[in-house]
Amino acid sequence: MKKMTLLLTAVITLAVNGAQAAKPNLTAPQGGVMNYNFDNEPESLHPIMAGDQYEQYFANYVHDTLCTYDIENNDIVPALAEKIETSKDGLSFTFHIRKNAFFHNGDPVTADDVKFSLDTIKEPRHQALNMVPYIETFKKVEVIDKHTIKFTASEKYFKNLESLCGIIKVIPKSVYGDINKSIKLQKEAVGAGPYKFERYDKGQMIVVKKFDKWYGKDVKDFKGYYNFDQINFRFTKDDSILIERLKKGEVDFAEMKSIDTFLKAKGGPFGKTVFAKKVKNSSPKSYGFVGFNFKNPILKDLNVRKALALLFNRPEMNKKFKEGMADLATGPVSVNSSQAADVKPILFDPKAAQELLKKSGWSDSDKDGVLDKTDAGKKLEMKLTLIYANKDSEKYFTIAKEDYKKAGIELTLKFMEWNSFVKAIDDRNIEMFAMGWGAGSIESDPKQIWHSSSDSKGGSNYGGYKNPEVDKLIEEGRAELDKAKRTKIFKKVYTLIAEDVPYIFMFNNKFDFYAMSSKVKAPAETFRYGFGQATWWSASAPTK
Repeated sequence: MKKMTLLLTAVITLAVNGAQAAKPNLTAPQGGVMNYNFDNEPESLHPIMAGDQYEQYFANYVHDTLCTYDIENNDIVPALAEKIETSKDGLSFTFHIRKNAFFHNGDPVTADDVKFSLDTIKEPRHQALNMVPYIETFKKVEVIDKHTIKFTASEKYFKNLESLCGIIKVIPKSVYGDINKSIKLQKEAVGAGPYKFERYDKGQMIVVKKFDKWYGKDVKDFKGYYNFDQINFRFTKDDSILIERLKKGEVDFAEMKSIDTFLKAKGGPFGKTVFAKKVKNSSPKSYGFVGFNFKNPILKDLNVRKALALLFNRPEMNKKFKEGMADLATGPVSVNSSQAADVKPILFDPKAAQELLKKSGWSDSDKDGVLDKTDAGKKLEMKLTLIYANKDSEKYFTIAKEDYKKAGIELTLKFMEWNSFVKAIDDRNIEMFAMGWGAGSIESDPKQIWHSSSDSKGGSNYGGYKNPEVDKLIEEGRAELDKAKRTKIFKKVYTLIAEDVPYIFMFNNKFDFYAMSSKVKAPAETFRYGFGQATWWSASAPTK
């Protein structure tokens, strides 16, 4: 399933592996080209307006932030800011910007650009409501001088500093300052990261090249990172075509978001010129789901949503398509998380589903094979449409469609091209929709997706889920700085959400999967919190 992304993802990936820490190769040769696969074309390259995972991957190379986190021990790593000061009360944060930091257009990075970058998130025409929960506590921002800026939060929030480190892509005011021009910059980008946008070949690829004025090349913490001269982000929407492109050497790296794709990658030349990797690390895990629109007169009924979940034969799907290499998801965080919902997985049970539907007044009154009922004087028929953007996931939905049919539910499957799918989601022109949430930070904030305030244009609460108790607990958890207490609160949040069945939560993979070509080299198969592809280098690049 295609992934949207939880936005608080570290821009620069520093990572290590398990007990035996993996480290970047400090003498990695420089040069060469890496072909990096995107399994869909980004919705947009705008650093504020875009919200899908592909723009985030692109941003990891092109944009930069004030600071990031070393994913070995989660310590702060200075990025655009060379020094960070935190007040004793934990509400004020002062950043000292590097004097040798430049944007790709040659402008120096200033404190005024940093303030502007935060303000752009709040600009309604940028439709960045999904980012607002992370920066809404910062009511006061002071530009002290050209290279110093101070943020003061109005209240405690466990992600205040992390949000300043990860959520604000620092962009030039000179380029994005005119809102009328800014909103039109959808297929280009100007940032301050290690790579500079070169060109966008629609439907084919995005090309970025090493930025020779990037400050990071002289910073110890980034030694061994960003070794290629050029990255080509190639678009391959079909998994079968991706396998062939890997075999032909047209792609050097591809994340395999589904076990299905990994299982296809067997036999030569895999293991010779291209390698399929199955790794286990501690990175936050993504999950796929089938979502419900709560504004739909049929789906607003909890009994109906439960019945639809009970008719989704995930155990069979896991066995048939994933060889049991996944856990049945129970809620919005992994079953292995300390904050996981305190519920059991919903198993396939047609009898229980029929009882729930009957309880809500559904029956086949006209004997046409489709359940119906009268609601407010209007006849409703149990006919629903499921939209999705990954053709390969259709096999899961085909199984569900047949089981739904046996229960008197007519399910229409509708495949949509990615950008059309995203527009339908954004416009809330949906009944049931299949997608996924990409992994966010080590501990996610549920407000972006599950708070009722996120049910608006630009927000991530696509199904219109609302639960006043969940809202209250989310606010309480956000303000709790004690992790143990916060975990208890968020566990309750995720339990309530799971019991409301806003999604059919699909699977939590036990492993992560990717493919790499023999044309690239890596210091380790995986680091602790990521594959570490930013540390890879060309096998043919000349060594010093």
